[in-house]
Amino acid sequence: MQVLTNGRFKSVKHRVVTNSLKSRVSFIYFAGPALEQRIVPLPELLAEGEESLYKEFTWGEYKKAAYKTRLGDNRLAQFEKRSI
Repeated sequence: MQVLTNGRFKSVKHRVVTNSLKSRVSFIYFAGPALEQRIVPLPELLAEGEESLYKEFTWGEYKKAAYKTRLGDNRLAQFEKRSI
């Protein structure tokens, strides 16, 4: 969402808050676009003359980068054109 909105919406860091009084049940699921899907800001959200803050990348490239990082890391950093 951060890239699609060209930084207008920020991705949140993964965070879990535990409760020592109750057990926690959670599950994960995986969904996403095709690995070859290009990820770029939506043209409709760019103001006239506004440039993308991110280099174009594929979902597969993002997933590969994400697997090499920790949950707290900024997984989009390597795709930024400049610091946001």
